[in-house]
Amino acid sequence: MLSFAFIALCFVSLTHVSNARNCYDEQGNALSCSPPFMNAAFGRSVEATNTCGQTTPTEYCPLSGWGRNCQTCDSQSPRSSHPPRLMTDFNSFSGATWWQSDTMLDGIRYPVVVNLTLNLDKAYDVSYIRLRFQSPRPESFAIYKKTTQNGNWIPFQFFSGSCQSTYGKDDSAAVTDDQAVCTADSTDISPLTGGSVAFSPLARMPSMFNFENSPVLQEWVTATAIRITLTRINTFGDEDFGGAQVLKSYYYAISDLQIGARCKCNGHGKECYTPQGQTSEVCRCVHNTDGVDCGKCLPLYNDRPWGRATQTDAKQCQRCECNNKADRCYFDQDLYQRTGRGGHCIDCRDNTDGPHCERCKDKHFLESAVGRCTPCECNPAGSETQQCDTNGRCQCKPGFAGNKCGRSSASR
Repeated sequence: MLSFAFIALCFVSLTHVSNARNCYDEQGNALSCSPPFMNAAFGRSVEATNTCGQTTPTEYCPLSGWGRNCQTCDSQSPRSSHPPRLMTDFNSFSGATWWQSDTMLDGIRYPVVVNLTLNLDKAYDVSYIRLRFQSPRPESFAIYKKTTQNGNWIPFQFFSGSCQSTYGKDDSAAVTDDQAVCTADSTDISPLTGGSVAFSPLARMPSMFNFENSPVLQEWVTATAIRITLTRINTFGDEDFGGAQVLKSYYYAISDLQIGARCKCNGHGKECYTPQGQTSEVCRCVHNTDGVDCGKCLPLYNDRPWGRATQTDAKQCQRCECNNKADRCYFDQDLYQRTGRGGHCIDCRDNTDGPHCERCKDKHFLESAVGRCTPCECNPAGSETQQCDTNGRCQCKPGFAGNKCGRSSASR
């Protein structure tokens, strides 16, 4: 089984660039910072596709070393109900509460699966997922994630004593930075209760200690929702001949679901909050960044490429030089390569134009007396072009005269 010491090691690798609780030092220099580490599952609702005792009370017979002592699951009785919310409440080993499915007798048997889905509402950087079972751990189950709210379910990890036949996975396949693997770890039927399963997304990943320089791994640990798919119940092999009481002994039950994670702010925020009138969290962004996850620069701060903060570079977004003539800019890679400044201003005011609103628009000139760009107003009929010189004089066609070429030279 994946050891908690190894999970701690993976946790260090994931968060070593994000331990700073201050986003600036005493001199005002930007630092990488992140929201506090937390159990992101605590208190959140979990959707279950099956829960015991929902329509009528059902009997189950927990496996133990002292035989089978049958009990009743009843959603109408607080003392006998086992809804999914009990996976994410606070409990102790001595007084555990748990979610429970129907039994094999009620039809919960491969290929019927049970899905447990927890929505995180926004992106989190997941360090580990831990399950504690009230029943024996399943013979086969899988963890999936979504990276975006409307994205597809992506396999995170498979656990199975029959990887090839159940999931079509080779349990000896090489580990890569962005592919779920299948393992037989944590799939024994013992212990009959209280068995744990721990999973770290970074475990054994080739680039785990180069996390801050690996966009692939940064995306790999990102999750907006987690789904546990319970695929095959563990049994002693007596389900086909043991009778009804044996079938009542086989079911899924989970007492605790933990997701160790940080609200994802890409190193540009130390807290997440829920804005008034909304239901989902957002980052409180610093470093001139913006967005739910601080995943972009503010509209006037695109002078350098946006980047996730690291230990050595907070990647603070830089203000564009727009000469106070624009409120927005975009990052121009070509301009950045030529000049070292990539901010290209948008919607320049006061008849200005150029990447930095540094010149007058076409058909305008800088009127020095007032210090602003003024329309040339060259006469269309008498001017060679509509562009005037720096003094506002237009270039006249033969036979026309005047600053704006608006009168015939023959009429002098």
